[in-house]
Amino acid sequence: MKDFNGKVVVITGAGSGIGRELAWQLAACGAVLALNDLKEDALDETWAELPERTRGLRRAFDVGDREAMQHFATAVNEELGRVDVVVNNAGFSVRQQAVVHTRVEAYERTLRVNLWGVIYGSLAFLPYLRQQPGASLVNVSSVFGLFAFPGSGPYNTSKFAVRGFTETLRVEMRGHLHVCCVHPGGIATNIHRNVEIDDPRERERFIRTFEKQAKTTAAEAARQIIAGIEKRKSRILIGRDAYWIDKVTRLLPARYESVLARWLDRNRFLAGPQVQGSSEKGG
Repeated sequence: MKDFNGKVVVITGAGSGIGRELAWQLAACGAVLALNDLKEDALDETWAELPERTRGLRRAFDVGDREAMQHFATAVNEELGRVDVVVNNAGFSVRQQAVVHTRVEAYERTLRVNLWGVIYGSLAFLPYLRQQPGASLVNVSSVFGLFAFPGSGPYNTSKFAVRGFTETLRVEMRGHLHVCCVHPGGIATNIHRNVEIDDPRERERFIRTFEKQAKTTAAEAARQIIAGIEKRKSRILIGRDAYWIDKVTRLLPARYESVLARWLDRNRFLAGPQVQGSSEKGG
């Protein structure tokens, strides 16, 4: 689908970051947009910057709400007449903490958005996507769906699961629907500033380290996703770090932890009590 003009594109998590950039760039290509975000004010900010002719509809709701997602899919199809592309982009992250110190509620909160939001979004829109030749379903995972990172149990779990779900669907839909899994590396968005770390010094150190490593802008990430849809890629790696991580985990699937450990030691990333355990309460 090299021509997005007049095509209906659905984007979740469009209130900021990659989702907002996707909306703006696809609008410039003439797409008609159906946008979602949990935060209505953020969604309105994205909406306000769109050309009138590209404004399809917008809905503020939790993507982890199955009924709300189904209503959204029905509304998009009924009001806009078709669905050509769906990008399940909405994501959520909780505090950085070792698995043994992470409460189960952190998993429930993270999987509700990162995994169930993708599953609900995919299943709700699949019947409409399959009606359109050349349609695409794009699910955003992460490099955290390629390798295990200490202190990120809930997030890793959700992103590995998104990868598994999407790759299974891709195999099943082969020849019938373009299905793509996206693995961004460190992207210069605000998601890292929402991570819950109680110790202010640890939190600031985490933010500084992340921002030092996150070299890819949200605009560039969106550009690569759009190019990947155009080329009907099955997998999109975004950022030099994503390519590096992918190569290491494929070449050393049983030993990449030792390579990762050296990198962590060099960058003092999540060092000390965050990984070793502390008195912090789970997210």
